[in-house]
Amino acid sequence: MLTRDIDLNALVGKRFLIGKVECEGVELCEPCAHLQSMTRPGVIKGLAHRGGLNADILSDGDISVGDAVVAVA
Repeated sequence: MLTRDIDLNALVGKRFLIGKVECEGVELCEPCAHLQSMTRPGVIKGLAHRGGLNADILSDGDISVGDAVVAVA
């Protein structure tokens, strides 16, 4: 899934909703050498600390384009 204008780093260790699906941020997904070997030199540097978020999915449901990502209090 692609997101915009969301501080994914702040969601590590936190619960959040994507639409009605509850998730919990586990760890940052840092780019790796394998990704760089499949693309081009420098991709790791450009994606450092911006590679995404690994999360556990805690509930089922549908996620649709445009659904908000909202922190659970």
